[in-house]
Amino acid sequence: MQHDLPLPKRIDVDQIVEHSFKDYHVKGFDYLCLQRSPEETVKLYFFDGDISKLPEVVAPHNHRYDFETYVAAGLSENVWFTRSATRPEHQGQIFNWFEYRTKLNGGNGFTFAGEEELFEAKRGRFGTGESYFMHAEDLHTIRIVQNETLLVLVQFEDIVPLDKPTWTYCRGTAPSLDGLYTKFTADEVISRLRKFEERTGIAFSSIGARSAA
Repeated sequence: MQHDLPLPKRIDVDQIVEHSFKDYHVKGFDYLCLQRSPEETVKLYFFDGDISKLPEVVAPHNHRYDFETYVAAGLSENVWFTRSATRPEHQGQIFNWFEYRTKLNGGNGFTFAGEEELFEAKRGRFGTGESYFMHAEDLHTIRIVQNETLLVLVQFEDIVPLDKPTWTYCRGTAPSLDGLYTKFTADEVISRLRKFEERTGIAFSSIGARSAA
């Protein structure tokens, strides 16, 4: 079992409830925010159900921030894209390009911006204990290779301001956001933390109105 993940020593269940969401971006993708600050935010990502059968969890996209992803359990694949061919034999695909302003920060979701050809630059498979770093401008998507995969993501300070959009590339229309981003109860957060502990052998100490310890 891995015990060197970049996790806070203590967590506050009430704050996790405030900043966490079920069905984050897509059904079956749940997100617990363990620690939040402008400089560093630590997230747990849970992937359950049929999500491992999907060719990709979300459409290719960039981010507002640099981040590092750690596989706490299971197996995940990261796919990097570029807007220009790195070798002549590489064949790109035409995507619909959308500007994205998340509703979690008061935005209006997806706005069509045009078409763009993307090329797959590389893909890597990462298992328990492995990690990879992403720059804010990198275009990528992920594929979950094993069900119940658990990821830890460390998000660094914003590079793209909140009033500026990020980019998402879809082969068709923009995905629907209906029914996504629902809130956890404290009991549901504790259940998720217990699941993480069972899968990884890592126990949390907690504070707040309810305790996961």
